Amino acid sequence: MPSQSSLKALGVIFCVASLASLTGCTQADAGNQKPQQVTELRIPVEVGNASQGDITQAYQTTATLEAREEADVISKVNGLVEEIYVEEGDAVSKGDVIARLRDDEYRIQLARAKAELAGIEQELKRVGQMAEQQLVSADVYDKLRAQRDVKQAEYDMAALNLSETEIRAPISGHVATRYVKVGNLVTQYQANALFYLVDQTRLQGIIHLPEQQLASIAIGQQASLRVASQADDIHGTVERISPVVDSRSGTFKVVLAVDNADQHLKSGMYAAVKLQYNTHRNATLIPQYAVVSLDNQHSVFRVDENGVAHKIDVHLGYSNDTHFEVLNGLNNGDKIVITGQNNLKDQAKVDIINAG
Repeated sequence: MPSQSSLKALGVIFCVASLASLTGCTQADAGNQKPQQVTELRIPVEVGNASQGDITQAYQTTATLEAREEADVISKVNGLVEEIYVEEGDAVSKGDVIARLRDDEYRIQLARAKAELAGIEQELKRVGQMAEQQLVSADVYDKLRAQRDVKQAEYDMAALNLSETEIRAPISGHVATRYVKVGNLVTQYQANALFYLVDQTRLQGIIHLPEQQLASIAIGQQASLRVASQADDIHGTVERISPVVDSRSGTFKVVLAVDNADQHLKSGMYAAVKLQYNTHRNATLIPQYAVVSLDNQHSVFRVDENGVAHKIDVHLGYSNDTHFEVLNGLNNGDKIVITGQNNLKDQAKVDIINAG
């Protein structure tokens, strides 16, 4: 029988032979396999084209529309309101009678002043004839003429007071508010108004711009306004520019004129305003979302014919709601990445997933 040491030696030889056999099989299988191809990694992006067109620089702010002409109607005499001829919303023309005060007292005052004036004029005529015949002194005649002038002034005042019992519209427009009622006692030049009238055929919008915009604004410059009740933009014009800057706010006042002949706009409406400063013609334009900005440095990724994205630093000019003007680095028709650029590095290979 084999010794125990011989059995151990045979076991070792068997294990080595088995391993050699397995290794040979593995090497043979590896030799029969084809080498695997390495797939090139490309980042999917969407691209667009730099285009050529016009772009206008604009400044956006807000304003509340106001009537160009408005007036509080007050009474110039004391009296009770006897009749009211208009209601809120009614159109009025300048000079229309819109209310009337009781005028009995003023008619009596006018009649008395008229009688006194007539009496003094007759007396003056008689004394004048006597003065021509030197039957009275010139001093008596002059004093009588002065009294006649006083009575004439009293008559004119009485006539004016009587006419003021008719409350008239100081401007053409619409009755925005009626404060007074029939039977109310009103006093001369009282603080409380009887009516509030507005003329809305021309409106104005008052805006306050930062002083940095002072060099960009000019009389006659165009503006567009948008209000919630109108589908289309409304056109306005810069009419007045304040010559001073408010030291507290650092802003200056600008008044926009807004034509409202169709009366679609109303005083008090809130409007978003866009001031159009200047227009660059045939500028190179790119979508705003194509620009990557970091630390005031702006860049875009331009894709070449081999599908390689090149990071291009650009300087931006004017902008609008959708596009930037590019002053350097791009030409009309260049393909630029518009989606996926935040995942790119310079010289990265890309897979264009849109038609471009």
